[in-house]
Amino acid sequence: MADPGLPPFMSAPGGDAPPMSNGSFGQSMGAFGAMLKLQQNISDRFPKAKVPWSGTREFLKASTIEMIRSTSLYRFHMDFFREIGLGNMQLISYAPMHYIYAVPNNPVCNFYPALNNQKVCVATTDALHRFFREELELECTVEEIECIKNGNEVCKFKVDVQPISAYQVMLDGYDKMILSGVRPPVDENDLRDRVRALTVYKLLENGRLSEIGNAYMQFASSMKVEEKIFDPPWKLKEELSSIADTHSTFGGAFGAMAKTVQEQQSDKPVTPAPVVSEETKQLQEEAKKTDSFAELLAKMKKNQ
Repeated sequence: MADPGLPPFMSAPGGDAPPMSNGSFGQSMGAFGAMLKLQQNISDRFPKAKVPWSGTREFLKASTIEMIRSTSLYRFHMDFFREIGLGNMQLISYAPMHYIYAVPNNPVCNFYPALNNQKVCVATTDALHRFFREELELECTVEEIECIKNGNEVCKFKVDVQPISAYQVMLDGYDKMILSGVRPPVDENDLRDRVRALTVYKLLENGRLSEIGNAYMQFASSMKVEEKIFDPPWKLKEELSSIADTHSTFGGAFGAMAKTVQEQQSDKPVTPAPVVSEETKQLQEEAKKTDSFAELLAKMKKNQ
């Protein structure tokens, strides 16, 4: 697919939200309340959205919009943003390390009923940047390039991924063997797919290491990064969907789903209790016997 000509690494992500002016007090307070609810959703949900490199790797190696949309990560991303309250986002343009997402009828625009002729979707811009940077571990820039409040039909956001960051996550041990001139122990189809991906990302050229590939291999040789292996956040949802598809009765599906949920919950590591010092324990006991914060503070000073 032809490169849509997106200038990489052009704009810094995010910024201050536009002021809510020229509207009624009721409109401003309603918009402010909706924005607070959205920010709370983001704060509550994002820590649970960490994606293993294997999921991000599949997303990065997908070479067409259709292939990207078929990945588990893409489906999770779109569902995740919709559930948070950021609208029905979809990928509409792609080139390696460059993505353009569109949000028709963007609900974020409703936060600024009195504003026009400007781009206002700072919340979506920041959420996209945070998702790519924190959950996928991909350094990037994000920019809103079109906005409904600026007279456009839909809101559009451009994500440019930093190449070194993309290579670090995308390349596994077999890919690095290919770049080193060694044939990995994979079948012909897998080998062909890997070579194609490395060529698309300009690490290989005519089957040989390119200048970019050579520079990266020299850089990567000094990097000691250990990939963390853990379940993706969409695992349970996909397992439950698979169970529903394979059972002919509701009762059978419900029983299998309940068992799967219980197994996943039992597999979660137990969070160790925090270590509490003797001074803290003593303070906690004093607090139980004290009627006011001022009285507790006085006791603390007396014991010093």
